[in-house]
Amino acid sequence: MDILVTIPDQHSRLKTFFNDTIRDRLNDLGSVTWNSGTEPLTQDELKSLLPGKQVCITGWKSSQMTEDVLKKAEDLELIAHVGGSVAPYVSDYSYDQGITVCSANDVMAKIVAEYILGSILSSLRDIPAIDAEMKAGEWDRGPTRIDSLFETTVGFVGLGTIGEYLLDLLAPFDVEVLVYDPYISDARIADYEFVTRVNLEKVLTESSIVSIHASKTDETIHLLDEPKLELMQDDSLLINAARGSIIESEDLIRELETGRISAVLDVFDQEPLPANHRLREFENVILTPHMAGSAIREPLTSTMVDEISRFKQNRALQHEIPKKQYKLMTEQ
Repeated sequence: MDILVTIPDQHSRLKTFFNDTIRDRLNDLGSVTWNSGTEPLTQDELKSLLPGKQVCITGWKSSQMTEDVLKKAEDLELIAHVGGSVAPYVSDYSYDQGITVCSANDVMAKIVAEYILGSILSSLRDIPAIDAEMKAGEWDRGPTRIDSLFETTVGFVGLGTIGEYLLDLLAPFDVEVLVYDPYISDARIADYEFVTRVNLEKVLTESSIVSIHASKTDETIHLLDEPKLELMQDDSLLINAARGSIIESEDLIRELETGRISAVLDVFDQEPLPANHRLREFENVILTPHMAGSAIREPLTSTMVDEISRFKQNRALQHEIPKKQYKLMTEQ
């Protein structure tokens, strides 16, 4: 089996995908062509290197597998993406040619769900602010500044794989969960007695915590604008670890200025977030640099090496992305 890795081997951040153990495991599966540069392979480089390869491993910022590229890759059978959404990296033509596509979407979703739970607990307990005060010499045990997750109402804007994992994490807290997602069937949530499908307005008006899991599509860009944000309860918490553009940024800033709601934001319209961005000024916001899932990398790569091993042995794959799912994934 001939394998092409598009992730740059010498990029200081991206090379963390492949530690020595994972590298050795991949080398044991076949003849591996590594990208020895510092940038992802261009489409011209893919057209040059893909002929004769049965497997291609892609990652963040990899070039898209367009029709033009794939016409040069007649032997390609499997695209394994060491990230979540494959939408920016494959194409309809990939599926039309019968190429199997898989990704570490499930693994990343579990990690992001963990981040969201941690963010909820940290925010409700006001841990970042209390930590800063303690380090400044203060000792404020005011009982009104903290809250509990137990027996609260949590709203989901979109379910997705992240939301499904988050439901499992929330179950022990005796919460009620309201889900807005026009693309899911009742069967997706049938096993969760504490979950109810509702419209978006009900999610926003009846939830004390709102977490966004929707993909970025034409329908969801600026889905949460000023009229929608104004529906949120006083003292409620908004968490966005999906895509920044799902919330209209200026409308969110105006709402945060009132101090009526708080937020945890891992994603932004502009990334990296400019040093002078208004969001950095608010005490009622926790900011992280788009690292809810991507900062933990070795499990993503290890999962794809496992998948390539299954593929080589003609065993059933565990992380295949069917075309229907690919069409609903975040495009960028």
